[in-house]
Amino acid sequence: MSIADWQILIVEDENDSHEVVQTILAYHNIQSIHAATAEDALVMLADTTPTLIIIDLALPGMDGWQLLAALNTMAHLANVPRVAITAYHHLELADQALAAGFDAYFAKPIEAASFVHDLAAVIENK
Repeated sequence: MSIADWQILIVEDENDSHEVVQTILAYHNIQSIHAATAEDALVMLADTTPTLIIIDLALPGMDGWQLLAALNTMAHLANVPRVAITAYHHLELADQALAAGFDAYFAKPIEAASFVHDLAAVIENK
């Protein structure tokens, strides 16, 4: 699948973080949609199946961990990679995210130079 065909859902409550990710994706001509909360993401995912879902772990209300658990019950999303992002990075958290079922983990700030390449590897390996 060409990156021009990707549609990525960004679940991020912080406007600055959302804009950074969206700008990186747009630079590579990758379409993205945005949900500010996990609850909004679940509503959107009832009607759409994105190529990949980027989830901030520290969301208000239902957090990123709870969203991952909810996504795991949705059969139509079984093959959609889920990527965790967080500003509260530490090695143990990265290990916990991968053990919980996230397909990848990225600490903020996102490394713009390699982000899309890393996402491509996640999509190819799913």
